[in-house]
Amino acid sequence: MTRQARACLAWDRELERMLERSEQFALHTPDLRQGIRLEALKLRERCARDISMASLNRYVMLTKLLYDDEADEVESFSNDQIAGD
Repeated sequence: MTRQARACLAWDRELERMLERSEQFALHTPDLRQGIRLEALKLRERCARDISMASLNRYVMLTKLLYDDEADEVESFSNDQIAGD
């Protein structure tokens, strides 16, 4: 297995973990999660055929989208807690 193939697999697992967490804690809208799942499926198929840096960069973009939203949720929750105290 090439380094790029291992990277695709790792990014795919991380993205799936983030989506499960998002669903469990309702961090994102169902539409956003569904859109990301569809993109991840396309990327999984693309990585199986032809691995490229563009595919890896797409995984990075999708995980960043989820992570940035999570960071915003945590920051908002923390600010609410501080204001409420």
